[in-house]
Amino acid sequence: MKARKIVAALLALILSASVLAGCSVKESGPEQVTGVPATEVTVITTAPAERPTEAPTSAPTEAPTEVPEPTEKPDYSGGITEGKRCTYNFWGGGATDAYCGTGHRLAVQFYATTDFTGVGFHSPTWTAKDGYSVDYELYVWDSDYETTVDNEPVATAIFENWQDGICVPITFEEPMPSGEYVLLAMYHSSETMHNGGVWFFPDQEREDIISYLDDDVWYDHVIRTTIYYANTPNVKYGPLSDPGI
Repeated sequence: MKARKIVAALLALILSASVLAGCSVKESGPEQVTGVPATEVTVITTAPAERPTEAPTSAPTEAPTEVPEPTEKPDYSGGITEGKRCTYNFWGGGATDAYCGTGHRLAVQFYATTDFTGVGFHSPTWTAKDGYSVDYELYVWDSDYETTVDNEPVATAIFENWQDGICVPITFEEPMPSGEYVLLAMYHSSETMHNGGVWFFPDQEREDIISYLDDDVWYDHVIRTTIYYANTPNVKYGPLSDPGI
């Protein structure tokens, strides 16, 4: 009888221990895992499978672009005498007249056959000694007259109060290269009857120069213009392009 009581007691004790053991485990998230503080939970994630590396595809090979060789500038000088400077006047004989340039745009188109150190207009002042000026702009020829003077000039200069009638040239420390150019002059007056302008030859047309008045060809007029060559060319001028106006 005592033996049965002992067995029963042992069975009860074992059952009680099993119930208590079952209550010690709860279903919970990782932050509530027993013995691991939430701040120390390490979440291990499975790295995504790497995509297979695609073999790089080569860009289609383009045919190399041919760079055109620069066009060599024609030489119209006929040969030059080095170290011997000279001047050339773009006019012939005949009577001259004066044109008041105040408020006007006066220009010439010319072709220098070698390097030049200056170019300018002979400019009367009607005996005035001050109160007048001229703005020069030198352009490299480009396609036609309008396109040329719409570009940026390669040189500019301002002169004032020069001696009546002399040539007033824009000059360069480094000579300008040979080529076709337009020289544009704009005359200004700061006092009444103190004007500058140009000497010109009426009733003349020449092959070495084209004159312009207010951006139009000044037919039958030749503005008295002088160029200063750094070396003496055998031929003093080159062919002129069509003004296109």
